[in-house]
Amino acid sequence: MNATTLVALALLSGACDTGQRGAADRPADSHAVSAPATDTAAAHAHAAAGDGEPLLAIMQRLGTRMSTVTYGLMTDDTAMVAASAAAIAEHAPIAPDDLERIRGVLGTRMAEFERLDAAVHEASVRLHDAAAAGRTDEVLTRLSEVQRGCVDCHAQFRERLRTTPRQPRAP
Repeated sequence: MNATTLVALALLSGACDTGQRGAADRPADSHAVSAPATDTAAAHAHAAAGDGEPLLAIMQRLGTRMSTVTYGLMTDDTAMVAASAAAIAEHAPIAPDDLERIRGVLGTRMAEFERLDAAVHEASVRLHDAAAAGRTDEVLTRLSEVQRGCVDCHAQFRERLRTTPRQPRAP
């Protein structure tokens, strides 16, 4: 990683809302919310009436926060690691209109999307707990679990859920 990348990561981490709440401040199930009363289908863990952000914005912010966790590990900044891990675990819910779009696109595969989402969320909570306790070896294990879950979900669903055409990468 070059110096420009490290500076950019540091600036991004400072600019992000890091959600520095600890496990003691988090409700027992901070991720799950109820479906609107009119929705008879099983509620997606991110469904929050009137709240939320588009999936793409959430994913972009999570990518930045994952990079910040890595940067914090490389610079031995345990506070940065814990704050970024908390922000990953406590990310915004998916906006209801985007959630409906996702349900429409995925159909019967929505249950697998929700399963992977729940697994990544649980891994991110364990990542935060290990980071808050300063257990670096466990942070590395938990970070790997989160990354594996992200990659699994992206491999199965990212192309189907894209809202913008994929841009070719520069050589």
